[in-house]
Amino acid sequence: MNPQPRIPDAERSAQLLVNLRNARLALAESNLELAELNAKFDQQLSQQRLQRLRQSRSIV
Repeated sequence: MNPQPRIPDAERSAQLLVNLRNARLALAESNLELAELNAKFDQQLSQQRLQRLRQSRSIV
């Protein structure tokens, strides 16, 4: 039979909780950084589209 998992003591539980909170905050920070990069790329793509449209209008 499989042994039952042990419940960690209060100190270990507190440390695990701190680690989980830190991991969550690090993921949230990474998510915000990725969102910022995505916004920058969207802006660059919009500028490129605008330039192409202006160039095609000047050719016609």
